[in-house]
Amino acid sequence: MRIAYVLESLELSGGVKVIVEHAEGLRARGHDVMLVTRDARHGWLPIGVPVLEVPVFDATTLPEADVHVATWFPTVAPTVRAHRAPKIFHFCQGYEAPHPHTLHRLDEIDEAYRQPVPKLLVSAHLEPILTPRYPGTYHVLPQAIPAADFAPPDPQRNAPRRPATVGVVGPFEAPLKGVGVALRAVARLREAGRDVRLYRASALPPGEVERRILLADVYGHALPVGVMPIWYHACDVLLHPSFDAEGFPLPPLEAMAAGVPVVLTDIPSFRPLADDVVSRVPPGDASGMARETARLLDEPRLWATRRAKGIEAARGFSLDRVLDRLEEIFGQKIS
Repeated sequence: MRIAYVLESLELSGGVKVIVEHAEGLRARGHDVMLVTRDARHGWLPIGVPVLEVPVFDATTLPEADVHVATWFPTVAPTVRAHRAPKIFHFCQGYEAPHPHTLHRLDEIDEAYRQPVPKLLVSAHLEPILTPRYPGTYHVLPQAIPAADFAPPDPQRNAPRRPATVGVVGPFEAPLKGVGVALRAVARLREAGRDVRLYRASALPPGEVERRILLADVYGHALPVGVMPIWYHACDVLLHPSFDAEGFPLPPLEAMAAGVPVVLTDIPSFRPLADDVVSRVPPGDASGMARETARLLDEPRLWATRRAKGIEAARGFSLDRVLDRLEEIFGQKIS
């Protein structure tokens, strides 16, 4: 099959990483796959498929293919209108309407989701949100990571380091990520007399508001994808404080694959993770996040159990499952 993924930009984000992995995996299976984007910057991530940079998305710029996959709301309507593929899909990694930074684009978002094309959802919790409002067939894809790329160098380690390092991934400026909650949790641990280090990783440099809450001991700005496993291996616990609007982000899975126990929020997209694999707290609960982190650091047996179960669980999120499903969906007859 000839497959084109249509992306607004290749700038650093977990969503772009997911799309590139899908594209590369399908290409490895013998399909003719390419990325089409208006912004081809991709120094942070090596890309193993052809990339076509275009000024706009329309019938004159989008290549003819068997399948087009529009990957963010600004790409959907133009891809459908161009009609350069008999099969067009909308890949949704999270419903954008509730996000504060897209409130001024609600009409665009609504137009994108009203397109009568099948939706590919990265999390099952999105289906009951979208189906009452928008047309189309809905397919839920499992999330996936290359777990072997994150394998810990010391798989037998059975206790956190002293002092322990707490990791937090994501831009502080994206409210749905809840990074400020995690920073306040680390601050509470320190106020309680715990010697913990804070590692941050973000596509953006640290801003003044973040600095006022808590300065990171190590701040990884726009780290290349090949460096992230090393960053995770330096952590003893990962905090991931997303709010309900988040899709199914990669950092918890990547941390688990790297042998790092995870404290995350109890939101619908994280439900596929078993309760004995991760620690859960209510969204926005910095005190609860601090409490669960302290529990992991104080109980080496629990920490080691979570570490082992996390490594095993992460292996189940294999890319092959996703590629099998995509081939099945893309190969369906046009209704």
